[in-house]
Amino acid sequence: MRLFGRFKDLLRGPAQRHESVSRIRIVPTADQVHTDMVRDLLTEQIKHGWDKSLPKPAPNPDDLYRPTLIGAWSQDRLVGGAFVMPDSQDAQCLAVRGAYDAAEAFERCCCMIQGIAVAPERRGEGIGTRIKHAVDAWAAHHHACLVPGIPTNDEACRMNQKAGYVTLPPLVPLVVKITHHGHQTLCIFPIDDTVPGSRWAFRPVGQSADPALAIGQWNMEGTRRGDHDGRLPVQWIADTTAGIPNA
Repeated sequence: MRLFGRFKDLLRGPAQRHESVSRIRIVPTADQVHTDMVRDLLTEQIKHGWDKSLPKPAPNPDDLYRPTLIGAWSQDRLVGGAFVMPDSQDAQCLAVRGAYDAAEAFERCCCMIQGIAVAPERRGEGIGTRIKHAVDAWAAHHHACLVPGIPTNDEACRMNQKAGYVTLPPLVPLVVKITHHGHQTLCIFPIDDTVPGSRWAFRPVGQSADPALAIGQWNMEGTRRGDHDGRLPVQWIADTTAGIPNA
């Protein structure tokens, strides 16, 4: 009887884990206590550390479109979290170049994932993918149409792929062409080898005709599959007028 009871426990295990994951609540932090908890988890679990220039997220009880920490809770226990924000850093780079309209449009339409973490004891349950989907829904709710991120290892890359993200090879630049009020601005986002294995990942989460974003990668093979005028070695992958990847 004891052996049979253990066998029943083994059969029950996967179902219980699935039920546990299905009951996870993923929401922006609304008070300082929960904000500190999510920030501490991200700080502990993200090995390469934080970009010191990033703003310090505050509680977001009104769910505004600004730097926000999102927590994944199983009952009252924190099991994962994410840091998302309008891509103000890259928008500032555009503004420095004098592309003020493109900078404003890009910040409004692009929601950057600065980090995702899952508690070590809850890894392998699909919680990270659930958080990615929640981030996408949060961005779309705030009228963003593109969510990029930088997975820093193979595990994070696989999680992005499971969540429907396009992942570029390591060290390959991400290219975004912004068309706003009839004017086009090309943005090339390099990535260095400071964190080995870093690469770009992205997913269109909404549609937009103006501004419209075309997303691609720098084509290392040359201009054979380049831009329409043959001058730029860019392989275009998706655009926000369609809302979904086309390759």
